[in-house]
Amino acid sequence: MFMPLTRYRVVGLLLSLILTSGCSSHLPDCSSTFTTTWPNATEQIHHDISQLASAEFQGRKTATSGSHAAQTFLIARFKQLGLTPWHDSFAIPFTFEHQFSTITGTNLVATIPAKVPSRRWRIITAHYDHLGQKGSKFYPGADDNASGVAGMLAIAQRWLQAPLNDINLMVVATDAEEPGLFGSYALVDLLKNDPMIEVELSVNLDMIGHPNRRRAIYMEGEKNLPQFETIRAQLLQKTQLCIRTHRSSLLSGRLQKTDWLRASDHYPFHKAGYKWVYFGVPPHAQYHTEDDTPDTLDTDFIVAVVETVYQLLSIDNLTQSP
Repeated sequence: MFMPLTRYRVVGLLLSLILTSGCSSHLPDCSSTFTTTWPNATEQIHHDISQLASAEFQGRKTATSGSHAAQTFLIARFKQLGLTPWHDSFAIPFTFEHQFSTITGTNLVATIPAKVPSRRWRIITAHYDHLGQKGSKFYPGADDNASGVAGMLAIAQRWLQAPLNDINLMVVATDAEEPGLFGSYALVDLLKNDPMIEVELSVNLDMIGHPNRRRAIYMEGEKNLPQFETIRAQLLQKTQLCIRTHRSSLLSGRLQKTDWLRASDHYPFHKAGYKWVYFGVPPHAQYHTEDDTPDTLDTDFIVAVVETVYQLLSIDNLTQSP
């Protein structure tokens, strides 16, 4: 997850003080038990996260050998699932300027066509890059953001079993999110110049594996869903997973509002005028540390999140007013 202006760590007792103002008062307390129905999802998600967070991928920093290894792994997963490249290749390179250098990143883009030809598209993004290595330190990035990428793959696998009649799905593992959302900006530029694509909604998954004590997934961008409260209630019935909004954090002894709008790959979509939503958990003690490892994640929670997101994406009139 990209944190504009300053980066911070949330440590110790701070985790129990994360506040969730702005939640609807009629929502029930979040359950610690979820209703999930996807067979083998837990095992596959854990496997994908463990691979991406392994030492072989060296923290997946953009334009490193670890990043190239992650690309090879993800392209193999795309092929294994039977996804279709958006253009001639799953790998779509782009360049950006960072710290007085020109760097080449690589977005990985796959599609699942609708049953009938259509210009309607929904998009899932999840960045696969992380911090890499700094000296002897290795940053696995299991939650940030191997969890989001694994969740995206699980949704794609489910979608392939029953593609929608006239809605295409695009899944994008973005690169260079950590240094400044560069992969998402490059993706949006391509989308704006493709007359055959009408983006109805972009869903960004970034850090979905480490719930706080409320056991809820947090969402931003609810204003892009005119029927949000009705949809939230419907989704809760399916998985028993609470969706909360408007996160804030108690940092350095005083309440600070995090700029969640600019925090991850949904922001370039927002700037371009596309409708978007973002799912993630608040920063936690393992965030951007060597301890962000697969064993610290709650895989059952991830499965509940991805089932919820899948149900959301499957709603036909998702962005239409009642």
